[in-house]
Amino acid sequence: MKYFIFFILFSINIFAFNINFENFSSDFEQKVSNNSLSLSYKGNFIITKNKAFWNYIKPNNKQIYINNKEIVIIEHELEQAIYTQLQNLPNLQEIFKQAKKTSQENYEARYENIIYNIKIENDKLENISYKDELENSIVIYFYNQKFNQNINNEIFIPKIPSHYDIIQ
Repeated sequence: MKYFIFFILFSINIFAFNINFENFSSDFEQKVSNNSLSLSYKGNFIITKNKAFWNYIKPNNKQIYINNKEIVIIEHELEQAIYTQLQNLPNLQEIFKQAKKTSQENYEARYENIIYNIKIENDKLENISYKDELENSIVIYFYNQKFNQNINNEIFIPKIPSHYDIIQ
């Protein structure tokens, strides 16, 4: 759960390099690994300046809706919806403001003792990699990126089946 929320928060402000977008969507694959375990998450998302919808497809079907600081996580396998508020948002804009170009396609930023490696290829975000405070290696890959598409704002409204448990 911690990785999902950090990834979501990280991605809301991901384009400090290019902040002139109305919305951004992409498919993604997130790999989390340490010495003994490797997990892979796949899905797609769409973000605007203050809203986001994340659709995790693998390994479990899960939707995450963000509206400013409110998050709704729908866990279909558990038949529950979790409502939560974010108290402390990481200062993600600072991560990108501090990013220094290290080569033609690579940037590096140090923020709160974590080094973020950002790869840009053909003017598109290719991936972001870092080690978290637990020494897990995390790489997030981005595919099929689209900017400023016509979107239906209904996509940002949680669709919770009536029989799901609501947790607040």
